[in-house]
Amino acid sequence: MAVWRDGVMDRAKELARTRELIREYEVKLAEAKASDPFWYYEPSDGLVGEDGLGLMREFLKEEDIPVGRLDCQLDVHKSVSEIVLAAGGNQSGKTVAGAIEAFIKVTGEVPEALEGVYPAERIPKTFPNHVRVVGVDFQTFMRNLLPTYQKWVPREYLPGGRWDQAYNSEARTLKLGKKGVLTGTIEFMTNEQDVRSFQGPPRHKVIYDEEPRYEIYKENLMRFSTADRLDVLFCMTPTEGMSWVKDAILDRSETEEGNTIECFKVPSITNKRINIVVLRELLKGLGSYDEIRMRLLGEFVSLSGLVYGRLFNKNIHVIEPFPVGGKSPDGKEDYSMTYFVVRGIDPHLVKPSACVELAVDREGIEYVVGCYLNDADTEILKKELSDRAKTRKYRLGWSIFDKSADSTLRIIGDKNIFTEMTRGEDYIPGAFKSEKFTGSINAGVDEIKQLLKLHPVTGKPKLFFFNIPELKPLIQAMTSMERDSYPNEESKGKKDRIKEGKWDLHACLRYIHQRPVVWCAPMEKVPEPVEERYV
Repeated sequence: MAVWRDGVMDRAKELARTRELIREYEVKLAEAKASDPFWYYEPSDGLVGEDGLGLMREFLKEEDIPVGRLDCQLDVHKSVSEIVLAAGGNQSGKTVAGAIEAFIKVTGEVPEALEGVYPAERIPKTFPNHVRVVGVDFQTFMRNLLPTYQKWVPREYLPGGRWDQAYNSEARTLKLGKKGVLTGTIEFMTNEQDVRSFQGPPRHKVIYDEEPRYEIYKENLMRFSTADRLDVLFCMTPTEGMSWVKDAILDRSETEEGNTIECFKVPSITNKRINIVVLRELLKGLGSYDEIRMRLLGEFVSLSGLVYGRLFNKNIHVIEPFPVGGKSPDGKEDYSMTYFVVRGIDPHLVKPSACVELAVDREGIEYVVGCYLNDADTEILKKELSDRAKTRKYRLGWSIFDKSADSTLRIIGDKNIFTEMTRGEDYIPGAFKSEKFTGSINAGVDEIKQLLKLHPVTGKPKLFFFNIPELKPLIQAMTSMERDSYPNEESKGKKDRIKEGKWDLHACLRYIHQRPVVWCAPMEKVPEPVEERYV
């Protein structure tokens, strides 16, 4: 019995000693992580604990809760695409993931957790490499962005291990190197700066911490003119709703140049360092369910409400094209006898002019068959619209112009666009002007909505769109255009307007529906309205 008691006593001492060694190791590990955290970075892996699942069940509908492994920081780091979108919820770790990506590009080093996981082809072999990081504004840069990079920078790449010797606050540039050799720079800019300030020397990677202005994005693409590959990373919460990023990045698998795109929606609860209590309080203070989805899941949602919402369905309303003009190859069928084409035209002098071509058949079914969007003066615009109609062999009817075109612009020599478009060579026949009155925009939208609705008997709508490249901007407008809203709708109610500013093609479609759109039998000539004729 005594030996047994002595054995128990010995084991107790050994356990106490082991616990002390573990505590010492944990303290040293914490000190090491704090002194140089880059090497100990652990990306989120898409797995969610019970606390995270409970939070999602508390704030999300069952059908909106992601199932299985979720998008995460690890997905961002493993991607080999040239353009990567990490649309993250608040506190999802997107800024940290961007910082790690920047340091890998500049140093060629990867944290221990990414050894053998990070794509070998993305680890740079030549130096120096120059990274540009674009934040929201100066205040956010100083409060959040700069401290994040200061925390995660690999210390051995700082001269003397000191941040103040590597970072130039005036130029907002961090220079990193090893053994006296420069391996690269990280330049910090903000979305508030003038587009011209984004010009300059080449860059090897551009990281957006939150959504940039589109013109800044386009300007930064020019910085890759001499780089081996495009390398762009968006780390953002989609607070702007259905913005250009959704249209140009999320909704496309390739850019116009064929560059690959990969998109991830990184929920907040995948972050291993998330503070569930803080996140819960943030979500409680949000005003709408859609905003909760955006903040928690990184979803692109309309914060003010989509104009057409579920009324417009690409699977129903977008169809494959067919002939609406000219004769069939065997000459037996004349399509121009079946379809009558009308147009909505929005001419401009300082931005691209727009035109929508709509065909209607005997049953009153409408088809948007083409559109035009080009930066052209009135003479070129007239000729190109005329050539389109002739080439496509439309049986052309009337055209309706934006009323604003019928105004004399004294600053450019008393120029009247409507007058010029309806006179001379290639003039537009059957020209009308749109009406502008309080509620005219919503009246046009309501008319289009009626055409989009499925008929209770046929189960089909009365408005279709051809699935052709030139119609993509208009189809994007139908899916993404939002209504306008007051900042405080709780007290003022909903605003009776839409955000049509950038959707000129939608305006053209709306102009068309200010007149009865009906099929007309063939005539020798479409009569021009007496009140609009110019002699």
